Amino acid sequence: MAITPDGLTYRRAARVIIADEQDRVLLFFGAGLVRQDADYYFTVGGGVEEGEALAAAAAREVLEETGLRVDPEDLGTTVAHTEGPWTTHEGVRFYSDDHFFFLRVPHFEPDLSGLEEGEEKEISHHAWLTREDLESTDAIVLPAGLPGVVERALAGPVPETIELPWIDQSAS
Repeated sequence: MAITPDGLTYRRAARVIIADEQDRVLLFFGAGLVRQDADYYFTVGGGVEEGEALAAAAAREVLEETGLRVDPEDLGTTVAHTEGPWTTHEGVRFYSDDHFFFLRVPHFEPDLSGLEEGEEKEISHHAWLTREDLESTDAIVLPAGLPGVVERALAGPVPETIELPWIDQSAS
């Protein structure tokens, strides 16, 4: 991974907002990586490998993290983007550049057996949440603005990528 001029580890990520036929979004629930004192929900996805296209990385991450096989072409274009700095609770500093796709699928039960070691520690469970669930939870929802992106994507094609504000949720 590259280092930014500010000394942060640059991490480009491809993430997928997966929605089922009941307009529920699949999110992972975690605690500890971002903050020791907070629980959070986050989307499927992860780091883009050197030379890898965003859609290919997103499809790979969906398979690894849920067991669902997706053709990169089925993801279309990105629906949202956000970027900014954050620090793990252990003091590791990152600059995340997160690109989000939207995928509508029939409901399925994710297979978490493909999670990597670090992911296994971070993800305690998954949940299918409605937009109302996202807005009413006491947990942090990442990225900031996700309920609005979900609402727009569920309504139909998103004509251009939505730039989301970066809100550093880390405990630094």
